[in-house]
Amino acid sequence: MEYYDKVYGALLGAATGDAMGAATEARTPENIIAVFGHPVTTFEKPPVDAIGAGSEAGQLTDDFSCAYFIASHIIKNKGIITEKVVENAIVDWSEHEVFYTRFAGPSTRRAVAKFKGKPFPESTDFVNYPFWATNGSGMRISPIGLFNPGNIDQAIEDAVTVTLPTHANHLSISGACAVAAAVSCALKPYADLYDVLQAGLYGAEKGEILGREVGVIVPGASVLRRMELAIKIGSSLKTPEEKTLELADRIGSGLHIAEAVPSAFGLLAAHNGDPMAAIIAGVNMGYDTDTVSTMAGGIGGALKGKTAFPTDFGEIIDRMNGIDLHGLALGILETNRLYRKERRA
Repeated sequence: MEYYDKVYGALLGAATGDAMGAATEARTPENIIAVFGHPVTTFEKPPVDAIGAGSEAGQLTDDFSCAYFIASHIIKNKGIITEKVVENAIVDWSEHEVFYTRFAGPSTRRAVAKFKGKPFPESTDFVNYPFWATNGSGMRISPIGLFNPGNIDQAIEDAVTVTLPTHANHLSISGACAVAAAVSCALKPYADLYDVLQAGLYGAEKGEILGREVGVIVPGASVLRRMELAIKIGSSLKTPEEKTLELADRIGSGLHIAEAVPSAFGLLAAHNGDPMAAIIAGVNMGYDTDTVSTMAGGIGGALKGKTAFPTDFGEIIDRMNGIDLHGLALGILETNRLYRKERRA
């Protein structure tokens, strides 16, 4: 498989998971069936009582849109990843009301207020550290793996840099490193699902260690231990449907990083690395469906490439959101080529 196919597949997978999950976010599996009359298997217009109400089928939320801006700014900075580049990208993204105002999560909103020099309402007597450990760090991190094809340790280091400005706690860092490491591994020419899952576990473990060194240590379940359980569930002999329900029940698919990231890996294990199958399962498992599906789609897309998705999905995503996935993929490839050439010189 060509390198371009994997990079484009990762971008398309993450975007597809985000846009499909926008229709079902914050619902239960039972309510999804009641509202739509069937499992959601393609782009659907979010209902009037949805978080994404007002969007059209195929439109993104905060998940992949933020990743797109970060990747674009890294390309402009010739592949050099710094906290300042990330801050500038997120401020730029926050000026786009269609993505930020309606969808941005609590940790990101706090960070954006800080970047812009605005006070963020928070008690001076109590800092809610557990509330910081959200999945926003993982939802936008997949491009960091794309900028580090096969270089898993560098992907982890860069994931820490990208996460610190908004989610400077050891759990969010661990989750982000898991996703970035998995994407980086998936870009290897002969990578298989086992390799990718093991890279994710390695990323979560190393990310937690690094996160304890550079971030706030917050209470909460270990991303690594939850991932181990999620992958075990996903690798069991039950049907994919049974495994998806068990992941939702035992791991969760919510805002906390130790739910969303492990479930994304569990879904990939449950569906043999097929990104569309994992996305569809994530979209219908309920709760934070767009984020879980964004991560599963990004990792699975890097592994299986662009042919894993319907041929018209890329055009739909581009048209509905005014973006250019093909151009971004080419930009990542060219940036990697030039950056590697400069480092060798």
